Amino acid sequence: MEQISLLHWLKKEQALNDEWYDCLRFELDKHIYYYGNHFKRPLESIQTDKKEKAKYELKRFAAKTKGRFSKKQFDKSKPVVISNAYFNFNEELSAADVHVIQPPWVVNLDSWKYYDADLISLCAKIKKLFAFAPFNYLVSKEFINVLEEFSRKFRSFILEKKISALVVPNDESFFENISIKIFKELGFPTFFFLHGLPGGYNSVDGNRSDYLIVWGKKFKELYIRNGISEKKIFVSGHPSYKNSTNGQLRFSFENILVLTKTIAGSPHSDGAILSDRGNLIVYLRSIQKVLQKMDVKQVRLRPHPSENIEWYMKFLDKDFFTPDPESLTNSLNKSSLVIGSVSSVFLEALFYNVNYLVYEPMYNGKNILNLSLAPPFDGTDNRIPVAYDEESLLKFLCEKKCVDTQLLPDYIQMPFDISFIKPLLKK
Repeated sequence: MEQISLLHWLKKEQALNDEWYDCLRFELDKHIYYYGNHFKRPLESIQTDKKEKAKYELKRFAAKTKGRFSKKQFDKSKPVVISNAYFNFNEELSAADVHVIQPPWVVNLDSWKYYDADLISLCAKIKKLFAFAPFNYLVSKEFINVLEEFSRKFRSFILEKKISALVVPNDESFFENISIKIFKELGFPTFFFLHGLPGGYNSVDGNRSDYLIVWGKKFKELYIRNGISEKKIFVSGHPSYKNSTNGQLRFSFENILVLTKTIAGSPHSDGAILSDRGNLIVYLRSIQKVLQKMDVKQVRLRPHPSENIEWYMKFLDKDFFTPDPESLTNSLNKSSLVIGSVSSVFLEALFYNVNYLVYEPMYNGKNILNLSLAPPFDGTDNRIPVAYDEESLLKFLCEKKCVDTQLLPDYIQMPFDISFIKPLLKK
């Protein structure tokens, strides 16, 4: 059966051509799916909150007055790269004798000094429209004209300043998506640096840039298996992790950290799959049921940064679940065991020498949010224990089943190395 969704319908009716559909899909989907008080900042609360509007106006004001700042000059002895990659990637790139600046859509007063005030202000205007404009306006010719103006101004900046390359943390969000297209049209290289464990693989997302930078050889294998050319994938390692685990993972029931399971506010490009947010609670209650069989009295609960812990606590046993407000580093350091779904925290936990039990209850081949599991959590790597039902989770707890830490070098290469970038930069 052909999938039906609002954006697919608009595309079919030619309200959006293929190029703008791809550029805008991520932002437009937020207007359809990023609703509900299980999110920390759902779109409807942003649109009705005067403080939120004031924040956007303040950013626009800062952008408009940017011209008062002293203009910064590029170090012409080095290649100039625009990057908003996560972690300390930019610092590592700078250490490789590359001049790095943040893109104009990121609020960074230091990098803003390299741009014209009009370009900075236009980015702020577009971001405000994405947040507050009606959906109909965002698919109108008038708005497309605004986006085309950004394309022209950004293209001129790239050419005038002789920018060598672009590095982004995703290729789905509007600014990252369209910037990749602009750089590619100009013949300048684009890089997508993986920022988390992929929730899924398709031939669209992760495949827009010229090059894809992944943490380890296993990720490269998985992307190749899912249709991405081997020639465009480089393995770098992770800039935040330079020391491997000692191989001894903590596994006890004294101080368990439980992670929530998260609904995406904007689906991937392979289609919109609806999830029941009530199952976010089912997931946690299921974990509680199993842990209580092990005589566990209390655990710490940590939501995804996008989620609202107060919403969760209205549905949960507050004597059993206590919110964990600490930094992830402190949280993992004190944890005796972590239980959660597919998450980048899986790898981070191993670096902090604490075992991570993956719990992904499956029903008719789908997980509790109606999604298929992506490798390596689909059973294709037997070094990762994955509990697909309550019985398996209980069995793993009784056996104190641990992740085989020998897998880490496969998923995160060490040391971190991005020396392959510089020879690819436009001169």
